[in-house]
Amino acid sequence: MSGATIGPVLPLMSDVFADTPDAAFLTRLVLTMPALFIVLFSPVAGYLVDRFGRKKLLLAAVLLYGIAGSAGAWLDSLTAILVSRALLGISVAGLMTVCITLIGDYYKGTERQRIMGLQNAFMAFGGVLFITGGGILADISWRGPFLIYATALLLLPAIWMYVTEPGRAVPPAGELNRKNGRSGSVATTVLIISMAFLGMAMFYMIPVHIPFLLDRFGDMSSTRIGLALSSFVLMGAVISLNFHHFLRRMTYPAVYLLCFFLLGCGYVLISFSASYHQVFLGMVIGGIGSGLLMPNSSIWLLSEAPEHLRGRISGMLTTAVFLGQFLSPVMTQPLVDALSIQTGFLLVGAAVSLMAVLVSTILLIKNRYRRRHR
Repeated sequence: MSGATIGPVLPLMSDVFADTPDAAFLTRLVLTMPALFIVLFSPVAGYLVDRFGRKKLLLAAVLLYGIAGSAGAWLDSLTAILVSRALLGISVAGLMTVCITLIGDYYKGTERQRIMGLQNAFMAFGGVLFITGGGILADISWRGPFLIYATALLLLPAIWMYVTEPGRAVPPAGELNRKNGRSGSVATTVLIISMAFLGMAMFYMIPVHIPFLLDRFGDMSSTRIGLALSSFVLMGAVISLNFHHFLRRMTYPAVYLLCFFLLGCGYVLISFSASYHQVFLGMVIGGIGSGLLMPNSSIWLLSEAPEHLRGRISGMLTTAVFLGQFLSPVMTQPLVDALSIQTGFLLVGAAVSLMAVLVSTILLIKNRYRRRHR
């Protein structure tokens, strides 16, 4: 809920702060500001997690999240609210990094796959829940949705009592150097992070452009637009819940292949759609692919990360994910402006699908080659 919870109140905030210079632009920054600071501070959070431990950073991040997130409920300056949103982004950088790292610490094998799928499913379900809740509270007051963030403070006693700091053995210098020198592992890490960035940039084409595409079909209610957007998120959540079943039958590269192929097919179908129902079907197909992206990226990355670098590598993944979110409109809007929304979906869907097939095929061949020469 780091960004989208306050989405419904942006028009109201623009009216409230109409006397502020550039109010319309600054109000939109209120929504995107957290993502920028998540990108900037996730590497720092990764270093702090490995240097000082998990639990301290988790407690600090949740405390900052509750205070900074709810600050808009009492601040009277748009500039001050922007500062609070920047602090919220810093707290989310810590939270995301710690959570991914702790899953790597606590769980292994199939259990890790199941828990990572649960985490991503709850993120998706939470997005639907808190956006809806934000809309309901916005009807009462524009400050209402900010209060949702304060609920995080209720978790502090449970974190203090029940989250345990996992023991972390520091490897000998020779082993450390050998791990750092594994070029294959480094190349795989770079590939996973790149895939996460690309997938998230592609994912965010949906909330950025679909409302405008559906609006071209005539009198389209906000409810129908919201239902289409929710179908994409909910399908992803359902697939994430069952992600561990995919890894029982498929390798990590094969899951990426399926993920991007389904996303690409969904986007191509959207590009040729001439009705709401066709767009809806494309969203469902793309949503199935989106549910595979983050669990596969997180679990594969954790399996590659040395224990002493787990926090920093988790921070890199968090940076890639939110950088993809932040840059998605920057990357796709020029294409849409020059051609059209539907052509943009067609080109992105076709290009990413072909690239995913190529990269995944290379990885599959590489893995088979390794098995034969073990």
